[in-house]
Amino acid sequence: MPLRNVRFVLPVVVLTGALALTGCTASPPDEGSTAPTAAPAVAVRDLPDHTVLLDSADPVELALTTSQAIYARSEIVVLADADDEAALPALAATAVAVHAPALLTDGTGAGVTEELKRLGARVAVVVTGDEIRGGEDGTTKDEDDEASRQAADAAGVQALDVAPDVVEGADGAGPTLEDDDLDDLAAQLDGMLGGSVTSSPPASGAEEGTASTGPRLLREVLALVDPGEGQEAAIASLRAAGAVTTEVPGGDLGTRDAVRTVDRAQALTVVGLGRSFGDAGTFAWRVAAAERAALLPTGSQHLLPARYVTAAATVWDDPATAVARAQAAAAAYTPTDDDAKGSGPVVPTLVVPVSVTAGGPGDDGDWVTQEDVEALSPLVSAARDAGVYVLLDVGAGTTPVVDQVRAAEPLLQSSGVGVSVRPEKRVGDGASTTSHEMSADELDEVTAYLADLVSREGLPPTLLVVHQTRPESVPDRALLHPLPQVEVAVVADRTGGVTTGEWVWNQVSEGIPEGVHVGWSGPAAGVLDSVLPADPAPVVIDTY
Repeated sequence: MPLRNVRFVLPVVVLTGALALTGCTASPPDEGSTAPTAAPAVAVRDLPDHTVLLDSADPVELALTTSQAIYARSEIVVLADADDEAALPALAATAVAVHAPALLTDGTGAGVTEELKRLGARVAVVVTGDEIRGGEDGTTKDEDDEASRQAADAAGVQALDVAPDVVEGADGAGPTLEDDDLDDLAAQLDGMLGGSVTSSPPASGAEEGTASTGPRLLREVLALVDPGEGQEAAIASLRAAGAVTTEVPGGDLGTRDAVRTVDRAQALTVVGLGRSFGDAGTFAWRVAAAERAALLPTGSQHLLPARYVTAAATVWDDPATAVARAQAAAAAYTPTDDDAKGSGPVVPTLVVPVSVTAGGPGDDGDWVTQEDVEALSPLVSAARDAGVYVLLDVGAGTTPVVDQVRAAEPLLQSSGVGVSVRPEKRVGDGASTTSHEMSADELDEVTAYLADLVSREGLPPTLLVVHQTRPESVPDRALLHPLPQVEVAVVADRTGGVTTGEWVWNQVSEGIPEGVHVGWSGPAAGVLDSVLPADPAPVVIDTY
């Protein structure tokens, strides 16, 4: 589990929280926003949550939302017109140099005007991508920044027009100002603000609450960014506030590299910037899973792409022997080149019954016999330690199948453990449940329960396998609803020879809803390639 008192050990900044801020209304300025001269020229907000997601697709809104979320006060704000693409590198470099939020203006700039007032801004540094003086057309001002000046004027803020040269910073730090431009900018701002500008963060040992005109910046904040067009201002605001940013291509926090970065950082707060991180709940779960750092047998926190080749085990099996059997089954599976294309690693998998449909109602009348979950723990632990995935096979009777899944929660609280169900073996009561079938709603209850468990425990995604020999056993399966935390696979169970197996595959694999995967159960050696197409490729292969 993450150690929250550990200091940063990475060259990245970490943040904590689980709050979606898109569309939030800016907090009103503190009463008396014209703070005394002893107040910091820049002060960040306290971030009470462990993850913060900034996901607006609009660059102007994203920059504004980032400022609202991060900054409590800033006497300097850096502005540029949203359409002035040439100004964006200089906007970013300038904001980082003076520890100020970077905002974009378009149209009337009303939102920016209100933000300048909330921040208590005294100077707006208006950045343009062209020379302000001596341009080719002889003009002395660039029209692109007109909206920025209007916003500054409306807020009663002094405007300082600049068009600095920038260079690429070291170690992917982004654009920085040329030394001469930085010195010139600092001198001008010092003159406008009475010498209160500093381009250096306060000493790390500075006492909290000490009166100072220097910046009060974020500490131990990791900003995860999936850079895209229009994000330059928001990224610059985070860096200017003291967050260390690291790129996560595609917003994919399940890769080995992303998990290692987040785990090693153990940040107080993690900020996500970009829509590819999903919604706020998904981002918070992904961060928690990465901090826990449990990898699946695939070598990442992704279940797919992979092939899960299974072997059976019971509570009576010696754990080492059962694990060896699963490994041998996976090793014996040798797909053709076409079949293996893009299918990922072959993962040895143990199918372990935790409950079975009974031949009678039993003492509790549910027609299900449960195994001792505690007795199964050594087998499950041995499999996980050996890099073998585990599927807990769950029986179904007269009660909702989620009840049987919930009874296995102690085993499901570990990574690398999923669930399989067999609708056609169920014994129903003829009222709330029907024999030999499960509805999509009933299976979605299982998916929702597993998703909640995975999120709550900070686990990688888990797998739900649904066995069928005929599509009618889940009559409305087109309504199956997978979730980011749960991969769902429908497995076609063979009931006879090659001809029968092909018929089952065609019947079961047809009409699978989007996001649901397919699998295959039990053909003899050599049958698989003659029966199954490569697309869709089966992700679960039962060999017993």
